[in-house]
Amino acid sequence: MNVNPNETEVTINSAFSLAGTLAIPHGTTQPVPAILIISGTGENDRNGNGKGLNVNIYKDMADILGKMGYATLRYDKRGTHASGGDSYETGLWDLVDDSIACVQFLKSRLEVDPDRIFIFGHSEGASIAPIVHTKEPVHGLMLISGAVENLVHDTIPRQTGQALKELEHAKGIKGFLIRLLKVKDKAKKQNAAFIEKVLSSTKPTIRFKGKKIGAKWFREHAALNTFDYVSQVSCPLIAITGSNDLQTPPDHARKFAEAAKGESEWHIIPQMNHILRKYEKPHTMLGLMKEYKSLFTTPIDRDFVTLLEQWLHRHTTNQPT
Repeated sequence: MNVNPNETEVTINSAFSLAGTLAIPHGTTQPVPAILIISGTGENDRNGNGKGLNVNIYKDMADILGKMGYATLRYDKRGTHASGGDSYETGLWDLVDDSIACVQFLKSRLEVDPDRIFIFGHSEGASIAPIVHTKEPVHGLMLISGAVENLVHDTIPRQTGQALKELEHAKGIKGFLIRLLKVKDKAKKQNAAFIEKVLSSTKPTIRFKGKKIGAKWFREHAALNTFDYVSQVSCPLIAITGSNDLQTPPDHARKFAEAAKGESEWHIIPQMNHILRKYEKPHTMLGLMKEYKSLFTTPIDRDFVTLLEQWLHRHTTNQPT
């Protein structure tokens, strides 16, 4: 269906007011399926932009889904941009509560079919989506570029280790100085000290090396076992990751699908990276920001879009309204 979404600024009531954008396809005459977009980590806005990195990933996805005929809701996370609250004091479970409030908001809208609400969870959002479903059931989950590993005990050490390995193998005078000053060893010790301080803390925030840190978020992620929630998912689930995703192990798409107890499938899109763009050049953990910035005007991967459209069509056709 080749239509343009009609966007409206909305407020979602949670512990703090959340600012969002609700997009309803033009020409809608009856309730339509809707998709809640849950974003990844960081303080980017509802469109996926911020801090010098404008990839527009969630705005682009909303537009794509709108043209397929689906309503979408994307929002600024608690304590960021136009939403209330303090981002530093926001924990994982606060993010879950806010996502639940967004599902309930969609179910309350007359333009939306409450029996055909889906969650599109990207990166950290792929970990949050199954938890939300266990507390506020939806019709289906799209877990995109996510991982079933623990963010604090697995993801951070893996990504840091890759970056340090790249530093150690740097060439020329830069590589010589890195090895001479034992940068890798110092970084490992600092990372270990950081994790120890965060996990032993009890307050929402701490300071480390003079920088304010959201300790509550780290502690709650450290205690999370994503398998516990994915294993309870009985609704249709699709997990997709790109083969060139350096932030997430691509084979975790399979792990998501195999852990679910309902209908599920998984896919790895060739050459797609973490921001859902095709990237065929060699890339490194240290060069990701440069890579992402170079793809700002590049459209979201066509194979990924086609796969999502086919899956959504199968799970929305002939559903009761």
